[in-house]
Amino acid sequence: MNDALSYPGGKRALFLQGYQGNLKWEYTSILHHELTHVFQWDGEGKAPVGLVEGMADYMKLVSNYNQKGFASRGMGERWDQGYDFTARFLEYCEELRSGFVAALNKKMRHNFYENFFVELMGKPVAQLWSEYKAKYGNIK
Repeated sequence: MNDALSYPGGKRALFLQGYQGNLKWEYTSILHHELTHVFQWDGEGKAPVGLVEGMADYMKLVSNYNQKGFASRGMGERWDQGYDFTARFLEYCEELRSGFVAALNKKMRHNFYENFFVELMGKPVAQLWSEYKAKYGNIK
């Protein structure tokens, strides 16, 4: 059995050899993240990598497979910092507009523009990020 999941080209994603926790839960968490990439758009490579990874971690979050140490609401330096930080920001946007993440993904099929946030949320992403940080008391 392979002790890691691999990306095309052989880059190792995560090593689980010697993992001491619930291996089934950990693999399921990884699969939620990685399978999201199969079904998501990335603006044909134009979307920020942090947003792409954040959307995958968002799926872990809403599926309740976010790992111990996952970012708390309001953490992070930038909206597109990636992974759990961006996942929490997407969670906030989804709370403001149900269906936001799916709608954003759909818009990202052939391209990516920050203006997608204005089109979907009525506000620039920078303003949404500031409001998110202010709501959770983590203004930086």
